[in-house]
Amino acid sequence: MKWKTYIQHWMQIIRAQYLVLCVVLSIIGNGVAWFENSFRWSSAILSLVGLLFAHISVNVLNDYFDHRSGIDQKTNRSPFNGGSGSIQSSIISPKTTLAVGLIFLALAGVVGLYFVYTIPTGWQLIPLILVAGTIVTLYSPVLLKWVGGEWSAGIGLGALPVIGTYFVQTGHYSLLIFLASIPSLILVHNLLFINEFPDVEADQIGTRKTFPIVFGIERSIWFYKLTLVLLYIFIAENVLLGFFPLYSMLALLTIPMATKTKTLLSLPTNSFQPMMQFNVGIVLLTQFLFGIGFVISGFVW
Repeated sequence: MKWKTYIQHWMQIIRAQYLVLCVVLSIIGNGVAWFENSFRWSSAILSLVGLLFAHISVNVLNDYFDHRSGIDQKTNRSPFNGGSGSIQSSIISPKTTLAVGLIFLALAGVVGLYFVYTIPTGWQLIPLILVAGTIVTLYSPVLLKWVGGEWSAGIGLGALPVIGTYFVQTGHYSLLIFLASIPSLILVHNLLFINEFPDVEADQIGTRKTFPIVFGIERSIWFYKLTLVLLYIFIAENVLLGFFPLYSMLALLTIPMATKTKTLLSLPTNSFQPMMQFNVGIVLLTQFLFGIGFVISGFVW
């Protein structure tokens, strides 16, 4: 196998296109720390590496469990849903997929333990690591079989990375970082949420109870719109209350993008790919602008 093909296969296996999310989450956590004059490049880089390991683990383990349940054999795969297709394409075996997922989970744990032992208050990071590890492991085989299980992705892949990134810079938690993690909780939930729409039929094979399965597509569309409205209200409200700096309002620049989802969500149910692609843009850009707002505020504070 040529090295170029080998790399392409591994990029497919780990779903490299989704790892950009780790960067924007890192920007928010580090941005809040920067805003509070507590920032080190070494901690920022190493925590980002840990986030990448954890996210790769989620992606790979999701492939394994979805193959085992038969979901990925029935789904209409696209760049945004249905897994990587690596097992179905015989690029990697199910057994190796499980091993790779667990190895990356262990590597993420090693990074977390490094911070536990090197930060004087590092023991306070242990509960966060345990919760995150539990979500990574149980998300596909267990949590999605619960009504509302999508929110575990918002917590484990959205809020906790922001909070953890902040902690390794400052050595403590704060009300500000908990508030600043909520936009990521909502947006990462929405990232997975929209991607569930075309997988309703396939997910039922795996006895999942996703929101679109339990409540239907129409109510799910309404709920998605509601979360976006609440997101922008939450950011603006916290700026007015003085919790977030004024420049975090940059996140509101994606409101025009959000209004376009009304048109995309009105397309036939077999045409969700444009909406899924557009949703990725909203999720990444909103968080990027929100985090950059804290960084700018750190310069002018």
